[in-house]
Amino acid sequence: MSQMKLSKQQQVEAIAAGCLDAAAFAEIGGSTRRSAIARALKCLAAGSAVGSSLSACSALNTVSSWMPWSSAKPKLPPLPELGVSNQLSLLWRTNLDEIGQGFAPSIFEGKLFVATRSGMLSAFDLTSGQRGFEYRYPKGFSSGVASLEGRLFAAGRDGFLLAWDRSGALQWSSYLGAEAVSVPAAGAGIVVVRTSDNRIQALDLERGQVRWSIARQSPPLVLRATNAAVIQGQTVFIGLPGGRMMAVNAANGQVIWEASVSAPRGTTEIERLSDVLGQPIVSEGEVLAASFQGKLSSFDSQSGQLRWARDFTAVGGLAADAVQVIAVDDRGQIQSFSRSGAPQWKQEALRGRRLSAPALGSRLGLVADEEGVLHALGREQGQLLGRLSVASKPLVCAPLLDQQQGWTIAGDGSITGFRMTHA
Repeated sequence: MSQMKLSKQQQVEAIAAGCLDAAAFAEIGGSTRRSAIARALKCLAAGSAVGSSLSACSALNTVSSWMPWSSAKPKLPPLPELGVSNQLSLLWRTNLDEIGQGFAPSIFEGKLFVATRSGMLSAFDLTSGQRGFEYRYPKGFSSGVASLEGRLFAAGRDGFLLAWDRSGALQWSSYLGAEAVSVPAAGAGIVVVRTSDNRIQALDLERGQVRWSIARQSPPLVLRATNAAVIQGQTVFIGLPGGRMMAVNAANGQVIWEASVSAPRGTTEIERLSDVLGQPIVSEGEVLAASFQGKLSSFDSQSGQLRWARDFTAVGGLAADAVQVIAVDDRGQIQSFSRSGAPQWKQEALRGRRLSAPALGSRLGLVADEEGVLHALGREQGQLLGRLSVASKPLVCAPLLDQQQGWTIAGDGSITGFRMTHA
């Protein structure tokens, strides 16, 4: 038995690496626990570690680097020459304490709201960065912030979901039974989260009472990647571990359809990781989703029927609008597709720089690298058009954009406002 134990440091490394899900590991026992330990040890020995962050701040999640605990990471390649007038400029920068991976912010009542792992909820002026509202939750937060209809929502590390009104007063708190591992999504009179025991729960927007709950068996290993549901009309769309995509009736929790973004493949549990990353893109009767080591897939939003799929080793969520889809692969290549799935261009100049999930403006695509450098790309050809240092560490979610302005949130607590010359 002594050979089948993980030290505290190994447990931390395995969980940070995505080799173990902390909540699931705490609950299992016997031969199942020994099997999980063996897999984690094999994962750590192989160095096949996965760190995670959020895809987009409005549509979130990314696996940002390999071996996140290691001091022996490969050195990043040098930055390529820009060769054009820089289309990114700094507006303001401020700092909070450590912000967890996937902690997406929310624009609410004209302010940028940001939560931290230590439990600080703060509001910043969008233009100046001046800090206003602050709220301290002693137990800390487990994910980012959502807002709707004069309310803010965030999940505590103690398993409570909390709601505040526009004055900053706590309106209600409800116990979920497990820690939330998704950013809350609000709409259709409910707020939806996924918890560490792989339940999707919907709570009443007004009082915080549980409306419905759906349980799904979790794969042996899952990525520690925070995602979020999308609520459109009366339907909830959410991606799950194991490469599954689900559409649920918002009123009663009835599953409308469930489909496979990609099927797990390979012989080891690491090779079979295929979690859906980030927030699905839902528009024009279509649902777009990407999975780790899997596919970029498009489904009919009503029936769940597969429209098209492309093999794609995604490391985060997608950015898309009515005409274009942009995604980042595990090599640091940025690829563009039409909404019909046809390849458009591939930008390889940032290969090896361990990129965040992308964001799309009207004329620019944006992505950040592991050194906290933000890059702007032309949407038509993918050429590099701008560069701005926004942090010393990777972003925790993709840039958040609004017309010619944008904001980034990084793991070192840096919060940065920037301007795009040609958004």
